[in-house]
Amino acid sequence: APVAKAEGQSAKPKKPVDRYVAWLQEHEPNDTALTEQRRVAATRQSPPRISFLLPVKDPPAKFLDDLLASLVAQTAPNWEVCLIDGGSELAETQATIERWSAQEPRIRAQRLPENLGISENTNRALQMATGDFVACIDHDDLLAPFAVYELTRAILHSPDAEIFYSDEDRCDLEGRRHSPYFKPDWSPELLLSSMYIGHLTAYRRSLVERVGNFRKEFDLSQDYDFALRATEQARAIEHIPEVFYHWREHPASGSAGGKPEARKTNLAALADAMARRNLPAEIIEYPTANRARLRLPQWPRVSIIIPTDSPTRAQSCLEKLPLQTRYPDLEIVIVTNSELLEPLQVLKPENAALLCVPYDKPFNFSDKCNAGAQAATGTRFIFLNDDVESVQADWIQNLIEPLENPQIGAVAPKLLYETGRIQHAGLVTGVRGLIGTAFHQRDADSLEHFNLAQCQRDVSALSAACLAVRREDFFRVGGFDAVNTPIAHSDVDLSFKIRAAGWRCVYTPYATLYHAGHVSIGREEKAPPRDKASIYLLKQWPEFTTHDPYFPENMRDWLHSDSPTPIRMIARDEPKAVATSPDLLFVSHDLSLSGAPIMLFHAARWCHENGIFVVVIAPNDGPLREKLIDLGVPVIIDPLVASGHPSFADFARDFDCVLANSLKSTAVARALQKEDVPVVWWIHEPGSVGEHYLREDAELRSALPLAELVLAPSERTARTYRPFTDRPVKVLRNAIPDLGLSPRNKSDGTRSLRFVLLASIEPRKGQDIFVQALASLPNELREGAEFQVAGRILDPDFWLKVDRLAAPLKNFSVMGALDHTDAIELLRQADVVVCASRDEAMPVVILEALSLGKALIATTVGGALEMLVDGDDALLVRPEEPEALAAAIRRLLEQPEMIPQLGERARETYERQFTLDRFGRDLRAFIDEAMALSSPRRAPLE
Repeated sequence: APVAKAEGQSAKPKKPVDRYVAWLQEHEPNDTALTEQRRVAATRQSPPRISFLLPVKDPPAKFLDDLLASLVAQTAPNWEVCLIDGGSELAETQATIERWSAQEPRIRAQRLPENLGISENTNRALQMATGDFVACIDHDDLLAPFAVYELTRAILHSPDAEIFYSDEDRCDLEGRRHSPYFKPDWSPELLLSSMYIGHLTAYRRSLVERVGNFRKEFDLSQDYDFALRATEQARAIEHIPEVFYHWREHPASGSAGGKPEARKTNLAALADAMARRNLPAEIIEYPTANRARLRLPQWPRVSIIIPTDSPTRAQSCLEKLPLQTRYPDLEIVIVTNSELLEPLQVLKPENAALLCVPYDKPFNFSDKCNAGAQAATGTRFIFLNDDVESVQADWIQNLIEPLENPQIGAVAPKLLYETGRIQHAGLVTGVRGLIGTAFHQRDADSLEHFNLAQCQRDVSALSAACLAVRREDFFRVGGFDAVNTPIAHSDVDLSFKIRAAGWRCVYTPYATLYHAGHVSIGREEKAPPRDKASIYLLKQWPEFTTHDPYFPENMRDWLHSDSPTPIRMIARDEPKAVATSPDLLFVSHDLSLSGAPIMLFHAARWCHENGIFVVVIAPNDGPLREKLIDLGVPVIIDPLVASGHPSFADFARDFDCVLANSLKSTAVARALQKEDVPVVWWIHEPGSVGEHYLREDAELRSALPLAELVLAPSERTARTYRPFTDRPVKVLRNAIPDLGLSPRNKSDGTRSLRFVLLASIEPRKGQDIFVQALASLPNELREGAEFQVAGRILDPDFWLKVDRLAAPLKNFSVMGALDHTDAIELLRQADVVVCASRDEAMPVVILEALSLGKALIATTVGGALEMLVDGDDALLVRPEEPEALAAAIRRLLEQPEMIPQLGERARETYERQFTLDRFGRDLRAFIDEAMALSSPRRAPLE
């Protein structure tokens, strides 16, 4: 129903147009290559057919023309239009329909002698449809050119889903887009408030056949009625978080409020749905939303449970609460220390029973609430902070009535600051600090983002400052967790337990209270004590904590103002053992597949496999993220990590140890210098790079002593950093997973020996030295072998130089960037692996060659000279000496019997020094050492 989703909104956008333009430039680049890629991809599969149902009656020809043009421009071909002309009389309209029908066979039109109304006309279009999915469109719609492609991709990805819907925006008559509606994932409660799924929505044909036709008695809200019926029967409902649909504004459009009569059928459709679901309800029309207020046969006893240690606030609650409500059966349960009980018990609150519960243990919010719940006699519990007040007489009724729906497990109201601005309109997860608040600090009556703050809707979590639950459900999920969330995140954990049990958490704007905030602990702001609550959420509820289905990324980036920069959190739904320790935070400069992040991945893998909880955080995303997620390690992408923003320290302070990866971690060490958490600084860069930065960067020099322990991959590298810190600088030698001993290549003279140099193409890796060495070999010797270079080009100018040097060479080939699997396969096929680097700490390709049992020629850089023996497990040459490299290559060409001997000893060296098991044990020992070094200045965890 167009009006329902537009109610309370004017055609004028609430957000400045230029902000949305900037958002579009970032999220929807006009990329011709991407468009073509989508078009080609769509032809490589047998996609489901999408039937668009288009009933019209004398629409403006220009609008209809634009709509059909946007369909013909789709990058995917699997669509048809079933156009029903309900007796249009305008010649322009008829001509437009005839022209497009003749021009495009996928546009099929049927003219009716008279207009049957929107529902019956749509049913006629449905009869024409041949698609696997059907979607309703209006003549004033416009579709993004990638709409069908992305819809198809979502359908193929979720074969069990039967309804798919997208985000949308508005479009003025000049084509300017504004007022985006970024939507939550499937929210049953929000659909009762408005037809939020709107356009573009596609229904599986088999579902449509089960649901039945569009119903004439709900004309103008026929799509709302259909959505209510269809969502009741759908096996699964998928939200596609992309703007597929542009709703054009004109005076007669629902987007501009041009169909006020639709509101009546809108409310009628909602009333019919509540009756069908056997949920007796009063249907109320608000300017901002629909409301289905559930009717209760009798008001149950409600126990308001108030944990407090303030005699003033406790007395205020007992005096004011009964006067602030007209609830007929109310019990007030005060949980406090024994000293306060006697003066409270003499109070006789009007219209309410009083129950005082003694609690003399150290402060534990969760335990106090549980104690109150055990003593309470009500069938409905409302947990209430002692600094929450209401001036709304029926707030209790409005708060508990949604609990009559058995699908709803908890309800919380709108909480306002004393200023009248919103403190709580539902909690948001996956934001900076893990948990945030929806519409924080907006006006109490804010109509922002299509009135969401004024709509009853599903949310990810609720605040226990005021929280209503059914008694039996509270005890069924185990109540508050007094062990793992004694204070912080106690309400979030309870919300997650309720969701995990299959119920929904609901925010209602129809109960509004004031929450002074921090009154119960004093006016002075205090830093929260160190605890493990945040880490517990990541362990026990990784997916709930990092992903908010009711405030997904588009919504969060557009609406959540408490975070200065967007943040991404990703975790697999794989709870970890809560009691494991230590809890580690790994910080990487990026998540690329370069050496330092790869070593971080190996460290995370070992920790994960050995029961140590790890979270990885980085300012820049990359392909390593998917590998970490597959491993079961939560990942956070936060650009502010690189700047040392205070939010990073707030998050990191509760871990047992922070491991900062690479030289680019100055901001990490500085951010944590005042926190009681040890830092291990793992520096992978070779000595020459370190010397350069230490010489040029005073901040780096002053930051090194802030780490409890510095790790380097070789003694040679460690010596670079020791003069700059009084803390220990230890050697943690790199390692890789066992790649398995590679089968020996045949050496019977039927194939040429193959030499492979695998590295990113840049001066540091020495490809030019390798080519110069090959050029100096005798032709007859060189032409009896094969030489390959492979890697990602990081320095195009350097590659041009190498290419010119290699031009005269025969039996020399070049491969581009390879994924890890192909790179390892290339090494397996090699007889000899060459590392010609000018400077490195410990090249990973050396370890890969050792694991595969390959003969190795390597320059004496970083740890190579410390760990390898020339002539035993490798041939070692000085860097930047083509003659020495040529001599080593020539030696193996002339003495091929050395190759298997070097390979066997190389494998022995790997098994002795470079296995992940050895590496992991050393890493764990160093982390324990860092924690011991920091223990005298660490505050205990509470």
